[in-house]
Amino acid sequence: MEQPTLTRRSILRMLGLGTLGAIAGGGITQRVTSNWYRALLNAPNNPMQGVQVPVATHTTASGIKIHHIQTGYVAVKTAHREYDGPDGRGIPAIVFDRQWTDWMPISVWVIEHPEGVIVVDTGETERATRSGYHQGGDAFFYGSFLRFALTKEDEVGPQMATLGIPTNEVRWVVQTHLHGDHMGGMGEFTRAEFFVAREDYPQSTGALPYHYPDWLDPRFSNFSTNPIASFQGSQPITKAGDVFIVPTPGHSLGHQSVVLRDGDTHYFFAGDTSFDDIQLLGSITAGIVADPATSRSSLKLIRDYCEMFDTVYLPSHDPESRSRLLTKSFTKV
Repeated sequence: MEQPTLTRRSILRMLGLGTLGAIAGGGITQRVTSNWYRALLNAPNNPMQGVQVPVATHTTASGIKIHHIQTGYVAVKTAHREYDGPDGRGIPAIVFDRQWTDWMPISVWVIEHPEGVIVVDTGETERATRSGYHQGGDAFFYGSFLRFALTKEDEVGPQMATLGIPTNEVRWVVQTHLHGDHMGGMGEFTRAEFFVAREDYPQSTGALPYHYPDWLDPRFSNFSTNPIASFQGSQPITKAGDVFIVPTPGHSLGHQSVVLRDGDTHYFFAGDTSFDDIQLLGSITAGIVADPATSRSSLKLIRDYCEMFDTVYLPSHDPESRSRLLTKSFTKV
């Protein structure tokens, strides 16, 4: 008889409940968070001691502006980013890993489209660096296995202000998924229509539903029609059909990506389908994925897409995504 697989959700539940059960009032988890944050502030290579990363802008052949906004940095355990062990054992690998990755960007993408401004993900909030922001089991996992570095000025709202784009004038926001570092700025976009995945909303492992805006009433992406290239379905955003959402589950059960088609060039805003293009090309999964097999299938679909079209592949935490956008560098399979 086949043995049941330990899923990311079940392992997180065991770790979170087991740890919190031994912690009266959550005091230790809060001290863990505050201790690493104090150490971060005193670290010699702390990115918060440097200059804020300016917004980068690329203008497509048809005149559409794409802005890259970096809402600070995140560091994770190496097994979180890349894991080659048996499926279903990624979370324990993260827990027992002693090595941290380099600091990685937390990306937000802003598309100035003739039909309206589109924002892909909303980045992290400075509040994530404070004790008490993450609750319950999230306080243990986020406080122990992720590190964030950003200030209030790094958040998506203040940075969009430097572009002269008021957040209340954004027409659409697409959440690739609802993990904290991708949804921290949701509250800025009070008039936007939000696209989210039904499988991820309202609750998915790693999501922070207690920080969703009270007014949030998202539209669920529908992939039952509009096949495009290697994807059996897509969700159009613009009437022109040049911006659309495709399903790329695996990292979360409902993970989705956004594509801007500009003539012969396709810009693929990939969220956390992979941490960089090397992982895409090598079909390398991360330890944090909810479903490794599904993640590999999504990576295969994206590689097929890159074979069919000249594609600028833009995952959220890849330090090279910014330069890949500015130089319009294609990912070659």
